[in-house]
Amino acid sequence: MVNEDITFFRVFGSIFAGIGSIFMITGIIIGVNTRNFIGKSISAQGTVIDLVRHTSRGSNGYSSTVYYPVIKFTASSGEPTEFEANSGSNPPAYTKGQQVEILYNPQQLKSATINSWFDLWFLPAMFTGMGSLFVIIGGIPLVKSFLPR
Repeated sequence: MVNEDITFFRVFGSIFAGIGSIFMITGIIIGVNTRNFIGKSISAQGTVIDLVRHTSRGSNGYSSTVYYPVIKFTASSGEPTEFEANSGSNPPAYTKGQQVEILYNPQQLKSATINSWFDLWFLPAMFTGMGSLFVIIGGIPLVKSFLPR
């Protein structure tokens, strides 16, 4: 019975800590990429010119609608550029005509993003936070399973 408990905690802990480690590493990689993007980016003012409606239907039959802002800005080269933001919300977080600060890489104008905590840091924070939680949930029973009784 005790051997089965130890085996269970080792398997449970290994799975949770392993999945958590993958999430943490993913969050760290996304965070490093975001930091590098910010370091190479130029700040500019953009204007929300449209709100694109995206509707999806879940397996339960319910549909959800999210509004993604389309932003127009002029790059330092003088080239006018439009892009659809990577994140949306319902209700819309922005209104048509609203001014927003954006960041863009001068070599890749379509890589532009709104300069907000959510657009830049939500994914790395979520992946790293969830991963850390999984590592703790799995790591405690895993470590305890190796301690002498």
